[in-house]
Amino acid sequence: MTAKFCLLIPAKILQIEKRFPEKLKIWTTEYKKSELIEFGFSDYHLLKLSEFVQQSDVNSDLPKEIYDRYCVIDWGFCFPHPDIIKDILTYLAHIYIYGEVGLLKYWSDSLKRFPAIKISNAEHNFDDFLAYNLPLDEIFFFPLKQFHETD
Repeated sequence: MTAKFCLLIPAKILQIEKRFPEKLKIWTTEYKKSELIEFGFSDYHLLKLSEFVQQSDVNSDLPKEIYDRYCVIDWGFCFPHPDIIKDILTYLAHIYIYGEVGLLKYWSDSLKRFPAIKISNAEHNFDDFLAYNLPLDEIFFFPLKQFHETD
């Protein structure tokens, strides 16, 4: 039983940017050179939300109507530095400014002994969170437009 970290990103991003999986791989590989990089950052899985919730170690209580709206970048046991997450969200906002992105720290337990993952109803500011101190099993959504930087 251990905690894992992932981002829920709008599936629309993959429709707009057809080469998103390849660009994400390049981006994470290039980021390895940064002093902010943590072990395992370039090891992630890009899944549809419906695939993510069907994994044996994920206990989910999410509405089925959002399954087609989100994909998951699952970093597993790696909890990226907040600056790295902010850079990723800025990159995503340049692709699709109108969506929302979710941050999730969840229990990984094949016996599913812990509360199911649910969407948080609380209002939060992104800057209040670090990946490793997120509350467990709650997805916190933030509008991508707050990460859009103008030139």
